[in-house]
Amino acid sequence: MWAKILLAPRIMLTAIGLVIFTSVLTPPIILSALFKSSGGPAFRIMRWWAILISFLMGLKYSIYGTENIRSGQSYIITPNHQGNADILALVVNLPLRFRWVIKRELLRIPVFGWALAGTGAIAIDRSDREKAVESLNKAKDKLSKGWSMLIYPEGTRTADGNLLPFKKGPFMIAVQTGLPILPVASNGAFKILPKKTIAFRPGRITLTVGEPIITKDLTENDVPWLMEQTRMAIAKNLKANYDPFKE
Repeated sequence: MWAKILLAPRIMLTAIGLVIFTSVLTPPIILSALFKSSGGPAFRIMRWWAILISFLMGLKYSIYGTENIRSGQSYIITPNHQGNADILALVVNLPLRFRWVIKRELLRIPVFGWALAGTGAIAIDRSDREKAVESLNKAKDKLSKGWSMLIYPEGTRTADGNLLPFKKGPFMIAVQTGLPILPVASNGAFKILPKKTIAFRPGRITLTVGEPIITKDLTENDVPWLMEQTRMAIAKNLKANYDPFKE
C-alpha cells in the first residue's frame, strides 16, 4: 500500500507527460507521413516519444543478441507480450525500423490513434479473421527497403506472465513473403505494468533477440512447425524468476 502511495506522484507525472508529449509530437508525425511516404521521420519521432515516456516511468533497458540482426534485412518480428511496458522497450531498443500490427480499435483513440496511423502501423480487425488476413496481405508492400513488421504472435497481453497460444497470422505472412522470423523475448514488463492496471513500478526490462528463423521455400503446410520453432526460441530466453526491481 505504501509503495503505491509513494509512486502516486510519478504515475500522475507520467500521465500528464503522456498527454503533453502525445499531443505535441502527433502533428509532426502526421505531417512527416504526408510529405515523406517512407515513414522514416515518423518512426524517429515515435522513438523519441517512447524515450521520453520511459524516462518519466523510470524504466531502464538491457538488450542482448543484437548481433543476430543484419542491417538492411526485413524481418517478421515476433516478441512475447508481457504488458504495455514492453511496447516502449521494443521501440527504444530494437536497432531496426518496423511497422506495428495493431488492432483497428486503437486508431479510433483521439490524437494517439492519429499518431499510430502516421507511423504506418498496420491495423487489423481481430473480430473478422478473413479481413485481418486481407489487411496483412495488403501490408506486404510496406516491408521493403529494410522495413520490418512487428506483430505479437500471442495476439494480446499475458495475464500471468506465461506464454499464450500463438496465432497463425504472423507465420502465414512469413512464409508468403519469405522473410525470416526474428524471435524476441521480453522479461520484466509483466511485473512492471501488469494487464488491466495503470499502476506501474520503475524497473528494468530486458530484451533478448534470438537467431532468425529462415522461412524461404517454406509453404503454408510448414506453418505449425514454424510456430513451434518460434515459440521454443522465445521460451528459452524467458526467465520466470526475473526481478526487474532488483537494482
